[in-house]
Amino acid sequence: MGEHKSVRILRALGVAALIAASATVLSSCSQPGATPAAPTSSRSGDVVDPSIPSATPTENVASDTPAPIATAVATSAPTASSDARAAVVPFITTADWDATAKVLDVSAIVPGSPESGGTCTVSLTSGSATQTASTTGVAASSYTGCPAVELKDLAAGSYQVRVRYSSPTSVGSSAARTVQVG
Repeated sequence: MGEHKSVRILRALGVAALIAASATVLSSCSQPGATPAAPTSSRSGDVVDPSIPSATPTENVASDTPAPIATAVATSAPTASSDARAAVVPFITTADWDATAKVLDVSAIVPGSPESGGTCTVSLTSGSATQTASTTGVAASSYTGCPAVELKDLAAGSYQVRVRYSSPTSVGSSAARTVQVG
């Protein structure tokens, strides 16, 4: 079974390398408005690829595209505190409304923290109302699994789902995920 997983990983890495190489080749093809630079060489026997920019630009090219500006983005990553536990970020794997059973199923994983016994708490919020349900985390090879919990008696509408994981060694909350009920 481990051998099959290794083959899948190698295939995935091969596909990723192929995509990256294709993107590089395609992006080095002609670009609109670009003029090929004259080949230059420090030695007469060197071969120069005109699609690769030289170390010293030969001309200034005006651009209508503004330069990118770095912008801070809020994330759900844990912040430093006096808590000595490892900071983790749970990932919601399932948040599905079952219209027949009239329940919302929510499950999650906590990557990089394979331990059993921690508490996974699902919070479902709509406006000022919050409903919670908890389950016990289960260790897997490289993560902790938070088995599915069912949230019942929900009114139709839009809800924000979050999962918080807490154990003696790890703590953290997931990013919010929006779910439509009803």
